[in-house]
Amino acid sequence: MQLDGISLIRLTPEHSIKPFDCDNEDLNDFFINNCVHYQNELLAVTYILENHEKTVAFFSILNDKIALKDVGNPNLWDKLFREKMPENKRFNSYPAMKIGRLGVNVEFKGQKIGTAIIDYLKAWFITNNRTGCKYITVDAYSESLNFYKKNKFNFLTEKDVNKDTRAMYFDLQQIANLNTQVATEPLIDSSSLPAPSSN
Repeated sequence: MQLDGISLIRLTPEHSIKPFDCDNEDLNDFFINNCVHYQNELLAVTYILENHEKTVAFFSILNDKIALKDVGNPNLWDKLFREKMPENKRFNSYPAMKIGRLGVNVEFKGQKIGTAIIDYLKAWFITNNRTGCKYITVDAYSESLNFYKKNKFNFLTEKDVNKDTRAMYFDLQQIANLNTQVATEPLIDSSSLPAPSSN
């Protein structure tokens, strides 16, 4: 997918946020009122896809981990995580990157922009990764569960079945093992994706 006239920008306090509505009050409020504060407090970094008039989409990412206490069931933890690791690397937690927020403007929905962002993040965190990151995690809203399942995320636990959000994860090792980049067309000129500008 190629979107003409779209820029990928790392948010800065000086950046003027353009109009945005993803039809989710919580996501809208975070983007418009809170994302700069999170960034100033070093809690999360927000990236924006925008054209000359509007914000097309945004995503905020932060450090995370998957731990035994998150799964709750020691047997399930061993089956899903520890048993897949070499004996000397069987820990009680593993490093992850969390998608804190991800929203797509209602005017651009249906164009697979959300999936393109997920694919970009998958490739980003296995290519020249600066820190250890084995998983991508997300606390997915109930209305977004199918989206993340289609993007190969799994449920982390059954403890949150009836909650407003469910913890999900994607194992980056399954991509790294293929020794190939995620198959996706770039959102914008691919040369600018690894190093978003900071206006």
